Parts: sequence; structure tokens; C-alpha cells
Amino acid sequence: MTPMKWFYGYLKKYRLPMLFGLLLTTVLSFLAIVNPIISGKIVDDVIRGGKKELLPYLLLIILGVTITRGLLRYFSQVIYEKCSQGVLYTMRDTVYRKLLQEDFAFYNKNRTGDLMSRQTGDMDAIRHFVAYVIYTIYENFLLLMFAIIMMFTVNVKLAIAMILVLPFTAAATLRQSKDVKPAFGRIRQQFSSLNTAVQENISGNRVVKAFAKEDFEIEKFNKENDAYKEAELSASKIWRRYVPIFEFLSSVLTVILLLFGGYLVIRGEMSLGNLVTINGYLWMLTNPLRMAGWWVNDVQRFITSVEKIHATYSAEPDVKKPAKAIARKHMDGTVEFKNVSYQADDEDIIQNISFKVEKGQTVGIIGSTGSGKSTIMNLLCRFYDVTEGEVLIDGINVKDLDL
Repeated sequence: MTPMKWFYGYLKKYRLPMLFGLLLTTVLSFLAIVNPIISGKIVDDVIRGGKKELLPYLLLIILGVTITRGLLRYFSQVIYEKCSQGVLYTMRDTVYRKLLQEDFAFYNKNRTGDLMSRQTGDMDAIRHFVAYVIYTIYENFLLLMFAIIMMFTVNVKLAIAMILVLPFTAAATLRQSKDVKPAFGRIRQQFSSLNTAVQENISGNRVVKAFAKEDFEIEKFNKENDAYKEAELSASKIWRRYVPIFEFLSSVLTVILLLFGGYLVIRGEMSLGNLVTINGYLWMLTNPLRMAGWWVNDVQRFITSVEKIHATYSAEPDVKKPAKAIARKHMDGTVEFKNVSYQADDEDIIQNISFKVEKGQTVGIIGSTGSGKSTIMNLLCRFYDVTEGEVLIDGINVKDLDL
């Protein structure tokens, strides 16, 4: 299963309220085209046409639309937030339960700080995507489409002149999306390393103090902190390169409106009210252009977080419960190792160990550091599986026992 399909499995439970929220957002976006039309009518019919009796009705329409949009915004925001918190709760709970099922080999490969960052920062990036990014991208896409359609109904020449900017925006957005993904990958990786350094020092503070290693640990932390800062600064350079482009392109639309739109009004090809109407749609064009870069960042942060969490969740333990597990409530305690060998990272830890300990018998295992004493106990408890041979308790292979 791909990371995105895995994520959708959690979002699917909330698809109906999310769809209802998107429906409210659609209505919200559609209502945004009303006020500019009314503003244009006020200029043409009331101010220039002298029909002052229309003003109260037009103002009531503007007020009604504004209140309706405010209510729709409130209810849709509540829906998105509830869905995002639901997805976050379910996903975090599922991943945590999976972490409890992992074996020692998994925790040898994954640092505590990495796993903590998956459950905190990466999870929050997913919540932010569900609660904010989905609907803002959808809403601004609708606003852009509605604005373009309405501008064509007002004046075709001015509409064509303004949409010529859009291909440049699309090209810049595509380029930024390619550059920003590896940058966010480095940020999340370095954030995990920083978390690990902090967690190890806090949990091991007694050892640090006992050996007076405060200065050494501070220096080690500063290296991780500096690396994280550099990763963030490296990503900010990408934003610094592209955000001004989006700001410039959005400002170009204002210049086109004032120059070319004013020219058309002077030539009598459109009314002043039409110019006011299109000016009302201007924010519906410029806002998506200004925000495009930030949405790329948010989406890439979301994708990176989902991929990292999924990689953690999909890791299968080497030690698994057998299909037909033998459940024993009581054991006599006879232990036997038969030609047991164990390798870790292609290194032999113990080789061809055989011994038997009867019930009630006491055996001492001695040896230098790293000789495999703890490994024998770990294999007996099936914290790891043997590479060769068998570990038996009361004549039963530990691989056949219920975990």
C-alpha cells in the first residue's frame, strides 16, 4: 500500500463531512462574485445613473451576502477542524499501538527522537493539511475560475490580458514543488536528530552529571541545533527565490487592470462600474497567485510527513506470533539451547551454543563485555530470533509459543 492510500484510509471515515464542508466552501466561493457585481451597479446605476432608490436594496444584498459568507465560513471551519482532529487521533493511536508491537530489532534501528517526531511534528503536518490546506486550495481554485468567468462576461479584452499571467505562475509553482520536497525531507530528518539528542540527554541526565559531561553534551547538542538551523535556512532560500516571483506576478495583474482597464474605460469600451466590478474580482486572482508558493510548501511538508510515518508504521517485526501459537499458563522451566547461533548486522554475536538447564538448577554465565551473555537471555525471552539452532523451554521451541 502506498503512503497516500494509507493516509486516505483514515480520511475515508470522514469523507461525508469533508464533502459537506467542501460543498459549503463551493457556495462560499460562488457568493464571492456577488458583491463586486453590486459594487459595479452602485457606480453605474446609483452614482452615475442617479437611481438613488436602488441604493438601500443593493446595500442590503451586500450585507446579506457578507453575513451568509461569514456563517458558512464558521460552519465549514468547524467541520474541517473536527475531521482533522479525528484523523489525527485515529492515526496517532494506530501508529502508537503498532510501535508497542515492534521488536527489539526495530528499536535498535530507529532512534527514540525519530519516533517522537513522527508522533508530534509529522502528525501535526497531516492535521494542518486536512484542517486548512485542502479547503484553501479548493476554495482559491474556485475563486480563480469564477473570477475568470465573470471577467469574460464583463470585458473579453481585459480578461485575456489578465489571464496571460497565469501560465507564468503555473511554471513557477511546478518548479518550486520540485525544489522544495528534498529540502523538507532534510528538515524532518534533522528535526528527528535534534529530538533524539534532547531526549537522550534528558533521560540520561544522571549519567551526564556523574561524569561531568555537561560541556561535551552541550557541544554535541549545538552541532545538531546548528544542522537543523542550516536545514531550515536552506529551505528558506527556496522560498526567498520563489515567493517574490508570485508577489510580482500578482502585482502585474493590478498594473494591467489600472492601465489597460483605464484605457478601455476612456475609449468607452467598458463602463467605470465594469472596471470597479473587475477590481472587485482582482483579489480572487491575486490571492491564489500570492499563496501558491506557500501551498506548495504545505503540500510537500504533508507528503514528507505521511511517507515518514508510513515507513515507520509499515515496518514489520522480525519476531511474530506463530499462526498456531501454543499458549502455556504454567511452565516447569527446563531450558535448552541446541546449536544456537545469532548474527546482527552480519556480525556473529554467538556461535553454536548448546547447553541444558534443568528445573531448579542454577547456572552461571560469565564472559567479557560483548561476549554474548545478554544475547543468550534475549534469545531465551525471544526478544530476537536465533539465526541457527533452537531455543527450547520444556521441550517447546520458543518460536512456537504465544508471544
